[in-house]
Amino acid sequence: MTPGSDPERDDTGLPPVDIEIPDDARELDRDVQAYHREQRAVRRNQRSRRLHGLLSRDSMVVPLLICCLVFALISGTLLTLFTATSIDQGMPGPGAAGPQPAPVMTPAPRLASDAVIVSGRQRQLRSLGPAVLLMVPANCSCAAQATEIASLAQSGGVLHYLLYTGSGSAQARRLALELGHGTVPARDVTGDLDKGYTGLTAFVVTAQGSVSYSQRLDTSQHLSELLQLGDV
Repeated sequence: MTPGSDPERDDTGLPPVDIEIPDDARELDRDVQAYHREQRAVRRNQRSRRLHGLLSRDSMVVPLLICCLVFALISGTLLTLFTATSIDQGMPGPGAAGPQPAPVMTPAPRLASDAVIVSGRQRQLRSLGPAVLLMVPANCSCAAQATEIASLAQSGGVLHYLLYTGSGSAQARRLALELGHGTVPARDVTGDLDKGYTGLTAFVVTAQGSVSYSQRLDTSQHLSELLQLGDV
């Protein structure tokens, strides 16, 4: 086309166009900005199509992965909770005591012929069985243990005596009343039952007349084992 819009002969075969070249290039800024906006819109559309295609192709995989993640989190939380609870239950609490040991019983056949005076009558130890005789040393602070043994003996139908020597009958009667449970004072005639023993000592006489003893008794021991070990 000629500047005057008059058609001239064109041998290229291209359609005729009207091109206007501005005098100032700044007049093309709006066209350049519109072109960039179109290109950005095209790129956004391409990204949206790719993301939509990915989700459409893996529509079952993504929810499955999410479910697995949630299940793993729940399982880990429950496992931690149960493990902590089991540890807490397995550990002894503050002040909790372990298994109580049984008193150590020592056979003493030589004591079977020793004599005691019970209610004004002299008798040998072997004839008292089944019975438990307690020797409570002075100032031993073991009244609680002696009371427990007296209670166990009474519950098992076993006679129980409080041994004393010399002229301590009044003190023995007073202590027997404090122990209760039918405890009877018994005087050691020979004094052999008060020699070489430490702490609260229990002399156990079986129905067959055998004698054994256990000394240094305290509340940390399973005192009910006294009657079982003594075969009362």
